[in-house]
Amino acid sequence: MNLVFSDETGENLDTVMRKLNTELISDPANILNILLYSRANGTAVGIKAPNLGCGIYVTAVDEILVEEDIITIVLKNYDISGYMLETNKLKLGEIISVCPFRSEFQNPYMKNIGQSNLCD
Repeated sequence: MNLVFSDETGENLDTVMRKLNTELISDPANILNILLYSRANGTAVGIKAPNLGCGIYVTAVDEILVEEDIITIVLKNYDISGYMLETNKLKLGEIISVCPFRSEFQNPYMKNIGQSNLCD
């Protein structure tokens, strides 16, 4: 089945995307606060870091390690789509920006298992 989008649908999608309140945070202190919040509450967070690749990856924080003056952020191994990240450990200084989300991060693999009916 192929999905075909009309010009009107494309325009509506553009309008919705422009109205989204996605705020990229690039101040290191604010980045750390957002990552601490993700860790404490299990919320999703968009992360832009060259070590992850191009773009922003939406994942969650597993742990935050502090050794001397080095803060290491340990992420889930995957993003919300199930894509395995290039690395799940980043130094705080390697993170260019983050985008906080209010929604809880859900394991995409468990979500798919829960939606499928094993009796079919």
